[in-house]
Parts: sequence; structure tokens; C-alpha cells
Amino acid sequence: MYYIDRKKTFLKDFDESSQITYSKIGKIKALFWLISFLIIILILMVPSIVLNIALSIFAVATNTVEIINEMSTNPKNPMLSQWINVTLSTGINILSFFIYIKLIEKRPFKTIGLKSNKKLIKYLKGVLIAILMQLIYFSIILISGFGEILSEPIYASYSFGISAIGPVLMFLIAFIIQGASEEVAIRGWLLPVLSKHYKPVTAIIISSLFFGILHALNPNVAILPIINLILYGIFASLYALYDDGLWGIFAQHSIWNWFMGNVLGLPVSGMIIGNSSIIETKLTGPTWITGGDFGPEGGIIVTIIFTVSSLILIKLLINKGIIVPKNKNSTKNIEETA
Repeated sequence: MYYIDRKKTFLKDFDESSQITYSKIGKIKALFWLISFLIIILILMVPSIVLNIALSIFAVATNTVEIINEMSTNPKNPMLSQWINVTLSTGINILSFFIYIKLIEKRPFKTIGLKSNKKLIKYLKGVLIAILMQLIYFSIILISGFGEILSEPIYASYSFGISAIGPVLMFLIAFIIQGASEEVAIRGWLLPVLSKHYKPVTAIIISSLFFGILHALNPNVAILPIINLILYGIFASLYALYDDGLWGIFAQHSIWNWFMGNVLGLPVSGMIIGNSSIIETKLTGPTWITGGDFGPEGGIIVTIIFTVSSLILIKLLINKGIIVPKNKNSTKNIEETA
């Protein structure tokens, strides 16, 4: 039996600094996960709804409704409209959580893993890990004959090859914000809140299930993609605990999506983002292996990559003394992981 030593992770910062610990509703453990989901959905949805209403009022007041509609639906320029949508919507999500954490819960940002120590090094390390994981997938499909690099694009209808460098770099910015927004919500806010009233491993599983559910309406979704996204949630949680914060997983999440979509030219969780890529890859093997129209996250190759990566992290967490045997330490601040 193993335990997680909370004192060696950023989870302890929530315990020490938050003026709202959800103690009353946290006692109802059978429902607390549902209440937490409702809180997170409200934080994500309400500001976006308010912004859309405000923009609609502004458009009507300034007689720019047709211009805005043209920008958002013009098939000749999908790149710009997608970039604005991804950047604005996910940026608002981050801002919403920052406001909620600072004004409502009245706690410092370090309690969601935004610590200042070695953040650049951790971010760059996350970048390299994401690229390595993508290249492992890419190498497997090319060597096995389950994928091929195309000379003419299928998805990159806006720009392709050298001409796509500008749009690809633009979407790097968008994905940096998008990846961070999901990590702030799930690993930054939800995981510490749940771990206050559940054992850490339970909090990891519940938050990872929620992460998978968030993508349940994505195009071309199926059972295996959802399983893979849940596995990614477990991997990301372990990564954040090992890194004692979010900077590394910010980078890994963002670059994983960006490199997959805008460098290798593959679908990202069932979506084609930006219609621009440096190269384009056609998946020709069985969908359950390659992921098919959902992209790499829909296939068994990524199942193996996420599983092996999580097992490596568990080993590293044991070596770091964050996961410890039951008979090694039984203090109150160490929570059982299984």
C-alpha cells in the first residue's frame, strides 16, 4: 500500500492558504464531486455568456453585426476566425478562474501551482517532453506503414509548408493559452479542491474523468478517445504533482496539441485547428490503432504512450519521496493513494 505525501506537493498550499475550503459540502463526499463539477462549469460558462451578450449589444449598437458574422463564418479565412475564437474563449476561462480564486476564495495563485521557482526551466522541459511523445507516435505510424506524409494537404486548406509558418506560430500562441486554461481549471483548481476531501488518488481519478467528459461532444469521439483523455488526465495530474506546480504541464499540454495539429498536420481531439500545418500526415492504418479522424488521441498507440508515461512518473514520484510505502510514514498529512 502506498500513500501520497501532500506536504511535498502544491496540494498543501490550498490547505494552508484558501479561506474557502468547501468544508461543509465536502462532508457529503458522495455528492461533492458533482458540486465541484457544477462550480467549475459555472466559472467556465458564465463569463463567456456575459461576453457574448456584451459583444452582441456592441455589434447592434455600432451596426457591425454583418461584419462580425462575415469574419466568423467566412470559409475563405478560417484561420483568423478560429484563432480569435480559441484565444479569446480560453483566455477568458483563465481570467475567470483567476478572479474567482483571488476575489472569492481569497488565496494566492501559488495554491493552483503557479509558483515562481524555476518556471522557465519547467516550461521548456514540458515542451521537450511533448515533442518527444508526439515524435514517438509519429515514428510508429510511419515505420508501421499506418501513416504517410502527403505532398498535397487535406486539412491545411488555408496554408501549408513554408507558407504556413506565420499561421502556425500564431496558433502556437493560441495553444499556449488553450492548454493553460484547461490545466488551470482541472489540475490547478479542481484537483486541489477535491484532494482536500478525498484521498489524492481518488481526486486524480475524479478530475481525470471530468477532463474526459469535457471532450465527450468533440467531433468523431468514441469510447477509446475518451479513455485516452482520461489517461491523459491521470498523466497530467502525476506530472503536476512531480513538478510541484503547473508550469511544466502547461507546456506539455499546449505543445502536445500544437505540434500534433499545426506541425504534423493531424486532427487534435477530433478537430482541425487553423487549417494550417508545416507538413500533413494521412492516417492509413486501423482507426483503433492510429486514432483515425479523432487524431492520435483516438488510438491504442497513444493509450500505450500515456500509460507508460504515467508509470514512469509514478516511479519518479516514489524516488522523490512523494509516493511512499504505508509503513514508511503514517502521519496525518499523508493520504492513501489506493
